[in-house]
Order: sequence, then C-alpha cells, then structure tokens
Amino acid sequence: MNNRIKLSTVTTYKFGGYCDNFYELNTQDDLNRIESLTNFKKIFILGKGSNIAFSDKGYEGTVIRPNLNDIQYDSEIDEIKVESGYYLPNLARFYKKYSLENAEFLIGIPGSVGGAVKMNAGAYENEFSDIIKSVETYNLETCKFERFTKGELEFSYRNSENLKNKIVISVNLKATPGDPKKINKNLKSYIGYRKKTQPAGIYNAGSVFKNGINYSAGELIDKAGLKGYSVDGVKVSEKHANFFIAPKGSKAKSLYNLVSYVKEKVDAKYGISLEKEILFVGNFE
Repeated sequence: MNNRIKLSTVTTYKFGGYCDNFYELNTQDDLNRIESLTNFKKIFILGKGSNIAFSDKGYEGTVIRPNLNDIQYDSEIDEIKVESGYYLPNLARFYKKYSLENAEFLIGIPGSVGGAVKMNAGAYENEFSDIIKSVETYNLETCKFERFTKGELEFSYRNSENLKNKIVISVNLKATPGDPKKINKNLKSYIGYRKKTQPAGIYNAGSVFKNGINYSAGELIDKAGLKGYSVDGVKVSEKHANFFIAPKGSKAKSLYNLVSYVKEKVDAKYGISLEKEILFVGNFE
C-alpha cells in the first residue's frame, strides 16, 4: 500500500520525480488503514493522471490513488453504481453493452470516474454531472464516509465543490435505456472526430486550457500564431492548439513554461486570461 514511486509512471504526460508516500487503494478495506495518513501534510488524490503534471523535483506530500473498479447495473431502478477507479472509455462501453444512452461522450476521455467527478469532465457539450445522481466519498479529516447529492456538489464547467480532503469512492449514475443504433452512431462519431482533430500516440494530457462561454481556447491560441511553438521540445500541437505534446524525456518545467508563455501571449493579444485545465502539482520554481 505504501511505495516510493516515480510519478512519471502514473501520468499520461510521463512527467514527475519521486514521491516517497504513494498509496494505492485496491479495496475499500484499505481505507481502514487510512487514518494514519491524516498526519501527512499535502495529500493529493490521483486518478488516471490524464490532466496532471507533477514537478520534476517530485512531490513531498502524500499521493493516494484509488484503484477501485467495481460496477453494477440495476435495471429495476435505472441506475449504475460504479467505483472511482473505473476507466471512463470502459464506462461508455458498459453503457453501450446494456443499450443505455447519454454516456457516449466518455469514450474519448482518458480519465477515471473519480477524476470525472472532481473535474466535471466533459466533451461534445456533455458533462459528467449530467448523469450523476449521488456520490459517496471518504472524508480524510473525519475518517468517515459521506454521501452527496448532485446538487450538493454544485457542479459547474470543469469544476465541483465540497470535495476538498475527500476521496471519491463510488458514484450512482442515471441509466437511461436508449436506441442501440443511435448509441452506436454517436460512439463512432465521437471516436472519428477525436482521431481527426486531436493528436494521438504522443504524450499529452488533453485540453490544457478551459474554454470560455464565448470563446474556444484552441482557436485563440491558433489565431495568436502559436501552433507549433515549443519550449525545450514541448510544443503546441499543430493539429489542435489546445493540446500540448511532449516527446519522451521532456521535462515538466518545459510544459509549465510553455503554458505560462501561451497564457501571457493570448492575454496580451485578446485581453482574455485563459484558465488552466491541467493541474501542476509540486514545486515549479
């Protein structure tokens, strides 16, 4: 349960130095030993690491990664209960298996259920909160389980509230029967669009900046002439300007500097302060 780990092995960007306190929760029984962790400062809850860049210097705090992957479908109440470590594309496939709609957009999001709750993950004008009924958490301060309704988490664009110092354990989701042909069509459409517009097979963390109500972050970066711009090998994708790609062996500090540079240039040209969707964790000074 307690390991020294190189953080580059647990994120899609492959960045990060060492963490001496890395805990993976493989069963809910592991939570019985979690009370000892409350003595640690700086606890970070990690999902699949698809929007995270750990510092090259490592992380001095504690990293907890839930690896809980159970899923159950109750057709009598049209509900799915899924644990927080479950992979989002697999959740989309699970919905498809039972001809359930409204989860097709998850097929291209390389994250976990827990991360999707905290970040209110979304794509194609859909958000994870659209299908959430309730969320079960474990409070690291009180060492007790807590359940929240969708409303209590106050979801907004790429954000949720009231989850500080809490581990998402499981989520109860709406399971709405749908048309199998329409579901299949949507899945194929989303997969096709992703392949056409987003870089594949290269280290990245998805969208770097959040879109605004009246603007696309990628379009602003493109219009600012920053496609292809690079810092020490890490560069703005020429295929999609809101994706920053990193060759093997790149440094997190290079990504940090590139993100800062792009943010500064867009602000100077358009007066718009882009908000980061990617999380930088650790010391980047």
